[in-house]
Amino acid sequence: MKKTLKTVGLALVLTTLTLSAETAGTVNGMEISVAEANKALNVISRGQASWDKINKEQKEQVLKMIAPSKLAAVKAKKELTQKEKDVALSNLWIQKKMSEVKLSDKEVKDAYEKLKAAAEKANPKKAFPPFDAVEKNIKMKVAQEKVVADLMKNAKIKLK
Repeated sequence: MKKTLKTVGLALVLTTLTLSAETAGTVNGMEISVAEANKALNVISRGQASWDKINKEQKEQVLKMIAPSKLAAVKAKKELTQKEKDVALSNLWIQKKMSEVKLSDKEVKDAYEKLKAAAEKANPKKAFPPFDAVEKNIKMKVAQEKVVADLMKNAKIKLK
């Protein structure tokens, strides 16, 4: 009996060691790889930490940080309709492309001045916010316009 327990224990230890080399942990049975953990650590520590250099408590924190996205993905697959999945995918793609758009300061400032002029024409009594207060929003708007324009330039739309 003792020999069987030792063998099972040794097998468990070896399995755990093999598993931990590739898997950082699990959430509801879904694996979180060391690569995923390192990717998250790279973002939050700005490249200063890696999975093999942090303590157990920090590792648990990293897994808890990754877990919600894993759990949400499972829920989304089960609960979202195909149409909702398509919309989410489309929005994600647009956001990705927007993040890749390079804007000059002049483009952003010109867009601000254009919006400001239109707002003042529509409602001369209302003050328009200063550039610094709306700069990020304007950058997003201009980037989105560029992505959509690029997407639409070869579109063949037909009314039936």
